[in-house]
Amino acid sequence: MKSKTKHHLTESQIKKLVRKNFGEDCEITDLTELKGGQFNAVYAMRRTREADRIVLKAGVIPGTPLLTYERDVMPTEVACIRMLKEKTNVPVPEILACDFSKTEIDSNYFFMTAMEGITLSAAARKMDRQNLDRIRAQMAEYMVQMHQIKGSYYGYFTEQKKEQYPTWQAAFRSMVEQLLEDAEEHHTRLPYDRIRRTLHDNASYLDLCQEPALVDFDCHDGNVFVKKDGCEYTVEGILDFERAYWGDPIADFPGAFVFTDDISKEPAFLNSYLKAGSELKTYDESVRKRYLLYRMYLSIIMTAECFRYGWLYGKLQSALARSFLDKCLKGLEK
Repeated sequence: MKSKTKHHLTESQIKKLVRKNFGEDCEITDLTELKGGQFNAVYAMRRTREADRIVLKAGVIPGTPLLTYERDVMPTEVACIRMLKEKTNVPVPEILACDFSKTEIDSNYFFMTAMEGITLSAAARKMDRQNLDRIRAQMAEYMVQMHQIKGSYYGYFTEQKKEQYPTWQAAFRSMVEQLLEDAEEHHTRLPYDRIRRTLHDNASYLDLCQEPALVDFDCHDGNVFVKKDGCEYTVEGILDFERAYWGDPIADFPGAFVFTDDISKEPAFLNSYLKAGSELKTYDESVRKRYLLYRMYLSIIMTAECFRYGWLYGKLQSALARSFLDKCLKGLEK
């Protein structure tokens, strides 16, 4: 994936970071850039002394054109992984080292343990329906654990008090408005007035969220790794928490099912989530409306970020996201 946000490193830069964090005698082999991500440059390698595989993730260089919420998000990812390690049994990598000083390279970076399996998006084509349903149920149980981690404010991770909102409605409306302003700045073609009107008309649903929960917002099949356990696949680990924020647990559903316009169409996941001791006990009209609001937000993000991709990919993603957005707006306008 070609993206203007990726900070590509040379082999000598990577080896320098390895020595800085793991000792001057640390040697690596099998250095490979992983191509799948859309935001950061990611490199896999093998440490010869430890005989293990590790991953280096290099953040975006400050000053690179971004959406506002994307600025300096790597500390959020590291904080989320550490929280999940401490408070849940959600399978995530181990953070081996991190540096947000931007002194060694021009961006943040961190090292983590590597996954050995393959993404769920790749494996789903190889497994039968029963195996996939078990994976969905497994993911629902992990997501319930994520959502049991509570925050002290609503909104994206921040030390800025003015951006730590006391209600979810205030936070989400601000998040949407900031995104729309970013989209306007990048001359993104969107039905701005219609989006703002629809959000206003449905804002009361947001008040049903009474406590800020940890929301991954990017737990799609490409960020879930699975591995063979006997004759079937099981979840090995979950990656990429840089989009995380404190908000409504339901907001995680559209990120997990990007191509699903109604979460009730994913019964293996939804039924397991409802049964796994979550605060959400039933699927009703209020849940459907909130799901559409968060899917609307995701669709706007997918449209607004296209300025950083190559022409063809940007055109395809924009067209897809606009179709999602139009369907969301129609559902919310009913």
